[in-house]
Amino acid sequence: MDKIFIPVRVVVILFGMVFLPAACSEDSPDVFNYDFDTVEEAILAILADADSLEGIEGLDDGGAVDIDYSSGGGLLKVSADTIRPIRIGRRIDSTSFERSVEIEGDSIVIVTSIGFVSGDLIILVSTSADTASIDTFVKPFNFETIRKIKFRRIGDGEIRRLNWRIIGVTPLVGGSNPTTIDILKLEMISSGGDTIMIDDPLNMYFSWTNLPAFEPGDTVKVYVTLTNSSVFDQELVLLHHGARSRLNKGRKRLFDNGRLVDLIAGDNIYSGVFRARLIRGRMRHGFVDVIDWGTLFSAEGAVNTKLLGVPYMIRRLP
Repeated sequence: MDKIFIPVRVVVILFGMVFLPAACSEDSPDVFNYDFDTVEEAILAILADADSLEGIEGLDDGGAVDIDYSSGGGLLKVSADTIRPIRIGRRIDSTSFERSVEIEGDSIVIVTSIGFVSGDLIILVSTSADTASIDTFVKPFNFETIRKIKFRRIGDGEIRRLNWRIIGVTPLVGGSNPTTIDILKLEMISSGGDTIMIDDPLNMYFSWTNLPAFEPGDTVKVYVTLTNSSVFDQELVLLHHGARSRLNKGRKRLFDNGRLVDLIAGDNIYSGVFRARLIRGRMRHGFVDVIDWGTLFSAEGAVNTKLLGVPYMIRRLP
């Protein structure tokens, strides 16, 4: 087995990224007609043409917003949230990636993509029961993400770009460094019985041509099992869903209070429900975002967070 590691750093302008439902486009003249000198160059060109794989702008809230909100392609966010903190949100300023290429034999390539994300976490906290007094503080953050992408050789022609296809992608794992939080398991269960279960994310590949799918408008239950060794021993757990950008997404708080779909209070399994978007055939991203209580209610100290992301589809018509 030959292993070749090629570090590549690519700066991504957030507002220029577009989520695509397919892994790559055969019509792109920049990559279709160019005979790359090496397999590594061809692989990285395919990956660059599939920017939806690495897109994380769905984690960008644009600033402090209500805990639960939805946005449908515009800035309007609707919420009935009354809990503290009354508003919270990330504003991502920069994102870059380093990619390493590992060649396994003559038919499989694994790309490890590490993302570096920085920005501000903006928090509005009410200091009185009637929310008449509000403190606002901003915490700079830096976190890393990691995801693996698997390629398979499908040919041996002169145009190396056409010899490889993306066949699998792992969930995304990320968070601050250091963090006291670990996400042990994520389950997503639709009313129609479609299920996603993740407990070993970087060793689990979703088929890139057959991603997990939900029906349009489907009701999806979410269960997140985690641990947190922080002295606060409490956390805010958020689910970003339908995320293609900060202008087209929803965010829900998950609870461990033994109510509604949460079965047992205090067992470190956070639960909630979201509705899948209505447009068929579109790739979406779900992100579990766990933030330590100390991050939210103490102006001192760094941001302590953990992330787990999963791609999914709104099912196409048969």
